[in-house]
Amino acid sequence: MRKTSNTRNRRAERRMRRRDFLATSLAIAAAGCTVSKGPDAAEAAGSAAQGEWIPLFNGTDLGGWRASENVASWQVREGTLSADGPRSHLFYVGNAVPTPFRNFDFMVDVITEKNANSGIFFHTDFVETGSPPKGYEVQINNSYPMTGSNPEFRRTGGLFAIRDIYKAWLPDDVWFRVRVCVIGKRIRVWVNGIPTTDYVEPEDPPRARNRTLRRVSEGTVALQAHDPGSRMRFRNPRIRLLPDDADPFAELRASEDGYGLKPGLIDQMAALGLPITDFHVHIRGGMTVEKAVLRQAVTGVNCGVLENVGRGWPIDDNDKLRSFLGRAAGQPVFVGVQVNDRDWAEVLAPDLIAQLDYVLADTMIMPMPHDDSPPVKLWITDNYTIDDPDAWMERYVRHNLRVLAEPISILANPTWLPATVASQYDRLWTDERMRKIVSAAVDRGVALEINASSGYPPLKFLQLAKEMGAKFSLGTNNFDDKPIDMSRCFEMIEALGLRFADMFLPRPKA
Repeated sequence: MRKTSNTRNRRAERRMRRRDFLATSLAIAAAGCTVSKGPDAAEAAGSAAQGEWIPLFNGTDLGGWRASENVASWQVREGTLSADGPRSHLFYVGNAVPTPFRNFDFMVDVITEKNANSGIFFHTDFVETGSPPKGYEVQINNSYPMTGSNPEFRRTGGLFAIRDIYKAWLPDDVWFRVRVCVIGKRIRVWVNGIPTTDYVEPEDPPRARNRTLRRVSEGTVALQAHDPGSRMRFRNPRIRLLPDDADPFAELRASEDGYGLKPGLIDQMAALGLPITDFHVHIRGGMTVEKAVLRQAVTGVNCGVLENVGRGWPIDDNDKLRSFLGRAAGQPVFVGVQVNDRDWAEVLAPDLIAQLDYVLADTMIMPMPHDDSPPVKLWITDNYTIDDPDAWMERYVRHNLRVLAEPISILANPTWLPATVASQYDRLWTDERMRKIVSAAVDRGVALEINASSGYPPLKFLQLAKEMGAKFSLGTNNFDDKPIDMSRCFEMIEALGLRFADMFLPRPKA
């Protein structure tokens, strides 16, 4: 009975720590730190209690490692494990540490050449051919091209098809460090000290048919030679084994509460190949790039961070845009802007625009009462009147089409109406008017946002857009750093039967 009581007390304490941790962890991230110790700090802090770091490679030959199928794809070059050739996996089978192992901390340095694809497997076992069916894979992919009918869009730092990273955020030909820590059901990944994954495996996790063994268990680690064009090197792989009874939450974890994420939901989306990304994360009200990175690692929902551009908005010149790009550089999140002035493409420098992953716009700022009048913020209804809703609607549709003609990537809150006429939505948004908007979006390659909280656009419009071949994005449009329930986004994905080809995803820069 005492053991049961102690167990319950420990579980209660863990729940309280997780519930109270969000504000603390986000404050730490805002200060430029990660919640957990980075790799260098971890190496320096190795202790008898947690185990010493043990090298797994002697730097001279493949002793302690065993390659599958195309053995010649692995060579030792200049003290590194070099992958160059047809598919092969290099499994650790040595005696430096006993295998199989369960709880562990693993680090390795990696350098990729252009168009390389690879992975780091763990909790896996040796197989003669094919990709290891057992265990998880940390994806390594900085520039593998997104081509063909099944493009590889998963990037470095994610758990392949479980908790994916979609931003190509690391350069080739530069060494970077990957750290993987597994304790119980909790899997954490850092790249260069930046948290990319903080995943807790749910009970009975949903898995694709060919990935049913992607489960926490025990096993060894393996490195991947993906194909003849994927050349890369690994150096200094090392590990420390952690106690079987180690507490997964001794280092606190930010909360997933408030986002509308049911257990296993993001796993299910990943298994379907859906790149779930919130492209409408404003850096305002206490939200920062660092907080977005941490949120992404914990929830599995990728982030696109942005600031508003225009006269009287946070970015009103090229220097401020350049500063924003610098703050977001080198992070595993997409970077965009929301444009509010219609001449933004002439005001901003082309070389800075080219560095953005996407440009988002809405139609909520419009000249009133005439096309040549000064623009007004339509959500502030005291600033204007709409005496003839039908005449105004014709002008509003033309305004929508002008915005869609700009070099934007996403139209946010499509079919939004101001409060003064919102009750007439079904009458004002005729089928003909909706088709004009969708047709322009499809012709210009502009994605239509499914907003998490505004209710725009409604299902009727989304169904028409799907029928006409539109692309879709997801967005929360936050005002601060508090969680926003994304349940509506997932409901619309299910109702429309959306798949990878329907979703907006920025292509890596050439």
